[in-house]
Amino acid sequence: MKKALTLLLATGFLFACNSGSNDKKSAVADTSIQNHKEHEVQSAGLLLNNGAKWKADSTTLLNVALLQAIVSNVKKESLEDYRQTVTRLQDGLNKMVNECKMKGPDHEALHHWLEPLMEKTKEIKNAHSIEDAGIISGEIEKQMSLFPKYFEK
Repeated sequence: MKKALTLLLATGFLFACNSGSNDKKSAVADTSIQNHKEHEVQSAGLLLNNGAKWKADSTTLLNVALLQAIVSNVKKESLEDYRQTVTRLQDGLNKMVNECKMKGPDHEALHHWLEPLMEKTKEIKNAHSIEDAGIISGEIEKQMSLFPKYFEK
């Protein structure tokens, strides 16, 4: 309900700003929209971009494909298998972070997708049983499956 009210107020504000139809007011409105989108992404977690998917650059898409390949090839026979996969996954995450050049709301949305993945990677490193590792691995797979739902390829 709060989000709907905030969106309604922001929309009303934008219409009021645009009623004068001069470039300065339009620039203020555009900035307001941008700031609202950034705030929405930062405060609400991973959401679509007003119903549309976020944009990711080619480097990010390549790194996500690498992460997806690592996750899809996980061996689930022993705790050591999970730990080896997590080492490769952590290396892939480090590569992705180091090569990231995205900016703005798309970048913030990427962080909302990436941060839970990083947390689950840390958790699986500390798993004490194959059962625990399996559960966390499933959560990692679920997080990975969200990428194409929220980002354009």
